[in-house]
Amino acid sequence: MTPLLSAGLMTLLFAQSLPAPERAERAERETGDADRAATLPLPLADDRAGAAARRSRRTHPLDPATLRALFATDPPIEALRAAATALVLAEPDRARSLVERARYAGILPELRLMAERRFARTESVDLGSPTDATALAPVGIDTNNDVRYQARATWDLSKIIFNTDEIAAQFQALRTADARREVESLVIRLYFERRRLKAESAAADDQDMPGGLRRELRIAEVEAELDALTGGAFARLARHPPIGGESSSPP
Repeated sequence: MTPLLSAGLMTLLFAQSLPAPERAERAERETGDADRAATLPLPLADDRAGAAARRSRRTHPLDPATLRALFATDPPIEALRAAATALVLAEPDRARSLVERARYAGILPELRLMAERRFARTESVDLGSPTDATALAPVGIDTNNDVRYQARATWDLSKIIFNTDEIAAQFQALRTADARREVESLVIRLYFERRRLKAESAAADDQDMPGGLRRELRIAEVEAELDALTGGAFARLARHPPIGGESSSPP
């Protein structure tokens, strides 16, 4: 006799040995468990598949030509990056100029200019003979007014080899580069987030009103942030995009 058959016989014998009321109660419990098992919800995978199908029905793909026409009026990203770095005074030329001026500062001498003016007065008394007819003025007073100019140039030969100010200038240039990288990364992220939201709005169905409203509000928020980061260059270039051959960098 197999173990499975033995277990079934033992269960049957145990059920037969129970009184009638207990057997009825046990049967009701088993029936209730079976009903609850039958009313369990379907797996969530079907719900997710249905939601994905509904979302796919609400959108339609866009061809590359439509996307290019949608983004044709956007300001160039290079102009926005340049405007953002100029607003925070983090241009590459500015940092390079700091290092170069610190390097060549040791070649120039230290100039000192001085002007000195001296006033003096000399008094004298003539004790000649009173019978001398030429002694008309026995008391003499002489004045002196001297002006002296001086110019001095001093070179520090050690600064010609290495100027310690270069270290501070290099450190400031690194901090400027970090600030420029952070502001440009923020401008690039917001710029392409706005493009993604515009593409989603163009591809979405007109019946999707709540989602479309949220996208429009987010687009307006991103445009305001870009305009603040670039000092108004985003709104200015969006109204008047640069034509071919014209420089798009801000003044």
